[in-house]
Amino acid sequence: MSSSRLPGKVLKPLAGEPMLFHIYTRLLQCKHIDKVIVATSNDRSDDEIENFCIQKNFNLYRGSLNNVLSRYINLINQYDCKYYVRVTGDCPFIYPQFIDAQIQILKKHNADVLWFKNESSLLEGQGVFSSKSLKFISKLSNDDEDKEHVGSIYLANNPHCFKIVEMRLPSQLLNNDFRLTVDEEEDYEFAKHLYDHYKNKLPINFVDLISYLKGHKYLGNINGEIKHRSLNVDLFEKRKKWVHAKKIGCEKFKLY
Repeated sequence: MSSSRLPGKVLKPLAGEPMLFHIYTRLLQCKHIDKVIVATSNDRSDDEIENFCIQKNFNLYRGSLNNVLSRYINLINQYDCKYYVRVTGDCPFIYPQFIDAQIQILKKHNADVLWFKNESSLLEGQGVFSSKSLKFISKLSNDDEDKEHVGSIYLANNPHCFKIVEMRLPSQLLNNDFRLTVDEEEDYEFAKHLYDHYKNKLPINFVDLISYLKGHKYLGNINGEIKHRSLNVDLFEKRKKWVHAKKIGCEKFKLY
């Protein structure tokens, strides 16, 4: 709730329900996820999130406000899971089949992380990783940014420490014309337009959404001027250099 760019965004309404509701229920569509947990902070500002989760009977965990990494480590240890899915609370259009595919690929190769030669803004905020990779990072990094961003900095800088599988995306997903993450008020207006359009067809079918956006490209103007944080841009540039890192496999993802 204490987001600096758009305070309270996770509970902003989309088609009559808070954004967090849509993220949680979309995750329930995944076939290879055992448990969905809202991992928020123990700061008083997030009491409202706890109240909402209790009302909806959603699984909830509360931990450190700034050390988000510790929230994940505590949950990984509590549930003894081999893999975890990190979904940020500002991505109300996550693609359940894409998450399932990531899980299956990592399990097939007993790998830690996936790499995409061509990343897409359509698929932000829904990554799958091995639990052992995060435990490794938590022991070796004391960087405050790693604590806030769940080990992303250490991971980006040290690909040689992890088992990487390349995942190739279909051309329909290689689209960076639209921002599906909600960082600013314009992003929220964009998400609100889409949820209003699909309010009688929820949960939104991701493939149908891509088709709709392709036929209504002007909608990208709503939040097209919003820029990613410099840290995210830096991480993207570092991951591009993983092209030279050793991969233990390569798999294709089909749109479905």
